[in-house]
Amino acid sequence: MKNDGSSQGPGQPSPPKTARPKPRGRRRRGAGELDAWAEEIYAAPKDKPTADEGEAQVIVSTRLRKPKVHLMAPATAGYVDLRAYMGRWYEIARLPYFTQRRCMKDVHADYVLGDDGMVYVTNRCTHQDGTIGTAKGVARVVDRSTNARLEISFRTLYGVHVLWDDYWIIGVGADYEYALVGQPTRKRGWVLSRDRSPSEQQVEAWLAEFADKGFPADELLRTRQDPGADAATSEPAAAPAD
Repeated sequence: MKNDGSSQGPGQPSPPKTARPKPRGRRRRGAGELDAWAEEIYAAPKDKPTADEGEAQVIVSTRLRKPKVHLMAPATAGYVDLRAYMGRWYEIARLPYFTQRRCMKDVHADYVLGDDGMVYVTNRCTHQDGTIGTAKGVARVVDRSTNARLEISFRTLYGVHVLWDDYWIIGVGADYEYALVGQPTRKRGWVLSRDRSPSEQQVEAWLAEFADKGFPADELLRTRQDPGADAATSEPAAAPAD
């Protein structure tokens, strides 16, 4: 029978076996990395008893990933006094973004600092048809040394806040009369004021400061603020009760 090489005869050495590559899986994380992951999860402090333990609100982040690294990110305010930052802010100008596409005028936000250290946010605006749009969210400080870098979430999944966005305070007035808020990518930005109708000179100065931080100030849209609109669009903001 003709040997065509398809079979191995007796006494012939076996061909050398090639080593199969080991499957590449995820690298096991060390204890230090697991500790870093644990820091990404926030819950209401347990060392502070509440009036009713059954009603205590717990806010949890499901974000389990590596920290963000921002190259050429804008500098933030040197330090932000969170209590002074709380209260009502009127939107004077913003970079266009789809989440606010229905807001035609009277955009403002109320900030309340909760006993748990979280910032409770209520945004309101007037739509084209005259209806009032409301969005409620929660923000957390991620840089305790300055309080200028926060993350904010307006979405929940099964009661858990998800989809956290960067909320950086780029600049703030000495008397907290204005604030420049943006994201490290510079694709989103807002000019906020305590005054519903600041002077044009003030607005131009704020836009110039934003431009100095690398934001496209010439692309910001001015927000229409009608006098007396607060009565129709507002209600007192408050943090959840214990």
